[in-house]
Amino acid sequence: MEYKINRKIVVALISLLLVAGVIFLTTFFHIAPTPSAPIINLDDWEISLNGTVLPARSLKDANTGIIDDSDVVMLSTTVPELNYIEPSIYFRSVHAITEIFIDDDLIYTTRDDDSEKSKFSIPKFFNNAPLSRSYAGKKLTITISGSKELPSSGLSNVYIGERQDLFFHNLYTMGVYFLAGVFFSFLGFLLMILSPYLIIYHDNDLRLFFSGLISMLLGTYILAYYGILGLIVGDSYINSIAEYAALYNIPTAILGYLASLFSGKKKKVFLSLFVLDVVLFVSSIILHFTGLFPFSMFSMILHVAANSEAVIAFALIIHEQLSHRHSKERRVSPSDSIFLIGLIVFIVLAISDIFLFNYNKYFKSAGEANTDLIGFTIGSFVFVCCLLVSYLYYNVYSNNFASMQSHIKSLAYTDALTGLANRARCEQVMNMLSEERNIYTLISFDLNRLKHVNDTLGHHEGDRLLTGFSTILSECFWDANLIGRMGGDEFIVILIEEHSLNCTKRIHELYSILDEWNRKEQAFKYSVSYGYAYSYEVPSGSAKEVYMLADSRMYEMKREHHGNEKEDSRHA
Repeated sequence: MEYKINRKIVVALISLLLVAGVIFLTTFFHIAPTPSAPIINLDDWEISLNGTVLPARSLKDANTGIIDDSDVVMLSTTVPELNYIEPSIYFRSVHAITEIFIDDDLIYTTRDDDSEKSKFSIPKFFNNAPLSRSYAGKKLTITISGSKELPSSGLSNVYIGERQDLFFHNLYTMGVYFLAGVFFSFLGFLLMILSPYLIIYHDNDLRLFFSGLISMLLGTYILAYYGILGLIVGDSYINSIAEYAALYNIPTAILGYLASLFSGKKKKVFLSLFVLDVVLFVSSIILHFTGLFPFSMFSMILHVAANSEAVIAFALIIHEQLSHRHSKERRVSPSDSIFLIGLIVFIVLAISDIFLFNYNKYFKSAGEANTDLIGFTIGSFVFVCCLLVSYLYYNVYSNNFASMQSHIKSLAYTDALTGLANRARCEQVMNMLSEERNIYTLISFDLNRLKHVNDTLGHHEGDRLLTGFSTILSECFWDANLIGRMGGDEFIVILIEEHSLNCTKRIHELYSILDEWNRKEQAFKYSVSYGYAYSYEVPSGSAKEVYMLADSRMYEMKREHHGNEKEDSRHA
């Protein structure tokens, strides 16, 4: 019944998260910024490729094919009237050098002569160049030169408007991806901050760490893919490095999570793939920063590796589910199933985006420049939701299981009447003391006149005598390592190391507490016989022999008590 309730809560949480996300995105799409002046989309161009004029007039319809370092695309049009306070021209370029000319005068370029940066592939740029009102009616020419390391395709729209309006227009058109990237990155950062505590205090559980790492990498990649990170830090080259670093490590982080999720041979497979990805990434870093090969050269290797690892992961996950489908021992918990559902959705949508990206890049006129990460972003949202709910479910499930185990253990080792440790627990502790050979004192108690109270006042009063004495022992020996009931009227107290000192003083304290209780008690009187022994008194070091020694001394006192009672009855 508990499982069904938890499952309903989890399903409700997933539904609420997804519905909230859909409502939020829908609302965002309907809140468009109002520009102070109309933004013009320049869509009537003369387009040429390497000097050959193309038939298309629209940028999205211009089938330029793959643009590499031997290609130059030239766009020409007439500057319209610029009725703006701060007129500006804006467009996005992907791995290409762009230059803007008014008539024959160069007014803007992304060409960088920095020798240190020249070894990097050309990054993505948000080209935002100021214009002058005097440019109206003049010839506007934009040249786009391809990259050798990472050829691109497609041309993005070119806008003219107020500089500030263009900024907000750009932010709105990429708003969903901006918000998703910031949310994933911030969430991942928080989870990774919390993870060290949970790793240390919760059985080295790495799930939260890899959940945070996955979320942070997803957010970083989305922000970098659209060049938003470059806008934030003001450096497009850092944006490019972050994009490829995040892309390379998303599969690595997922493999790390899977390695922490599974056990046995499957764990070894995921660990091997994890190490392989780490080696690949470290190699790409070394080759990139030594100037031998830029990050971008590894993109094809990454796509092949990621797809291969996805197939392997699918195969292992399906095998795990099928092999234990009819087994009573379920190795994949409900929390793991939630994670796997999210992972499958993400992998399917991410692979779809990879194929769509390559199809658009090589076969469609719109090209790479106009390809969005719709599937990847939706898959990331579902995946992160499943990660959160899975970890929540895992903690609830684990806490319930741990609580149940603790309760069962408590029932197994606790005396039902007094709440003290029972005989089984006492013997277990004595076995541990025999193995560890610590210095300790063992005190054996026998509660006098229990049978007399049971016979004359009833067993309910006898039980009250037992529970009262257990409270007295707990009050006196509050720092004891063990207080237990061996059975019937026999009790035991174990004091280890420094607690074992001044045993006689503690016994005197016990009798003072007994006197206080006896002054308040009217039905019976508390009386106890005791005997204690130190561990060093038994050469063998056996705690059971120490207990037998203490027990024998207790019986000597008990015989004295019986003798005194008989003497008192004779005189009476």
